[in-house]
Amino acid sequence: MAIKVDTLNEGGVTILKVTGEVDLESSPALHDQITKLIRSGVPLKVDLSDVPYMDSSGIAVLTQGLKLSQQKGVAYALLNPSTQVQAVIDLALLSQLFTIEHTDA
Repeated sequence: MAIKVDTLNEGGVTILKVTGEVDLESSPALHDQITKLIRSGVPLKVDLSDVPYMDSSGIAVLTQGLKLSQQKGVAYALLNPSTQVQAVIDLALLSQLFTIEHTDA
């Protein structure tokens, strides 16, 4: 299943809105978008509220994004991970590694 990725700009922060399942097939597209945006130097939040499923390849992409953001000195956060995505992050013991933000919107 292909993912849909939309980019929004809010107050100097880029929000990457991901919709769909992030798996071995779709994760390279997400990797490309995250890498491109971090290299642009603008703070990035990856909105995962509409991701019903994420496997280990998706977690790897998010982790690679974090590592690149730290190298580039760019703020990077996960925004509103779905219950399923949060469970995978917790299972991988990465919830303390990521900045995870929740909004009421």
